[in-house]
Amino acid sequence: KKGRMGHLEDSILKLKQKLAQKEYTNIDERYKMKSIELQTTKCAQKDLEKYYSALDKALMRYHEIKMEEINKIVKEIWQVTYKGDDIDTIQIKADLENTGNRRSHNYRLVMRHRHLADLDMRGRCSAGQKVLASLVVRMALAETFCHNCGILALDEPTSNLDERNIKGFTDALSNIVNQRKQQNSSFQLVVISHDKDFIDDLARATEVPVYYRVEKSPSTQSSMITKHVCTGEY
Repeated sequence: KKGRMGHLEDSILKLKQKLAQKEYTNIDERYKMKSIELQTTKCAQKDLEKYYSALDKALMRYHEIKMEEINKIVKEIWQVTYKGDDIDTIQIKADLENTGNRRSHNYRLVMRHRHLADLDMRGRCSAGQKVLASLVVRMALAETFCHNCGILALDEPTSNLDERNIKGFTDALSNIVNQRKQQNSSFQLVVISHDKDFIDDLARATEVPVYYRVEKSPSTQSSMITKHVCTGEY
């Protein structure tokens, strides 16, 4: 019994000597501060998880609202522009994909004919339909995200379009331009095109008395700016 007590006393003495070393100075206070730091970190982590969840839901909802808005404008412009009877409307579909902790959307353009099922436009449309769909989508994106933008630029917008669809596109574009002019008096439209009839029709439809054209001089092949006066009615 005495031997066991002596062994315990030796162990106690060694522990006291160890606690007296420099690395254990103010150990109680240091343990208290580390414990507070640990609990604070855990609370911050929970708050960040709540914030991430709320932000993720807000972004997804914002995405849904914008997609609805874009598709609404796409439908309106398409039905004004497209003069065929095989496609009633087009729509952007956003397929959600989850890869690990990452979330992404795959966007595809589908077409609809009355009550038939939606079909992907890729591989099923003519060159003119593809060009027109691209223009319609870009105009819808500009209307949604660049509402107060003072300039709209189009590069060869009537390529591969037949006469009927050029007329429909002119109507849709002129409506957008007239709306923008009411919102912003300094609004400018820049069009790169070799279709002079389209330019003249667009100018008349938007009630522009004059417009400026950048051309190459036949003699010097240098750029020159000419002023054109619109006459007649659209």
